Amino acid sequence: MLSKPVITSSRRASQNIWLILFVAVGIVAASSINAESLGNMISLNPTGVDLKTIRVARSTDVQISNDSQETIRDFTIVQIASGKKMLSIEGLKPSASFNLAFDRAGTYVACYSKESKEAFGSSTCLQIEVVGLRSA
Repeated sequence: MLSKPVITSSRRASQNIWLILFVAVGIVAASSINAESLGNMISLNPTGVDLKTIRVARSTDVQISNDSQETIRDFTIVQIASGKKMLSIEGLKPSASFNLAFDRAGTYVACYSKESKEAFGSSTCLQIEVVGLRSA
């Protein structure tokens, strides 16, 4: 007995492809992550730092800053569970920063690329773990 192939929605498949892409880039780029977390600050900088999960509290302002000497391109934050793009910034100039608060707990991936010719075509990704506040 032959069965017909199952056809999935192209929109759902597209979301799954983005999710897989961001997770794969995060794993591949694990040895070259250039971010560190200091309390309520995420610093995007050129120094080599091992991959670490950045933990932030839900609904707490987090300052994200470009501490490098280069413009950061295509800064994007995606929520892993849904594959939904939460934030996208085309260019973040050196020394620029902004505040961001996550309203839902969960795991997010933030990816960006640098303007330099050496980094052309490569992305850096980091994992952000948003945790809910605990009651006393």
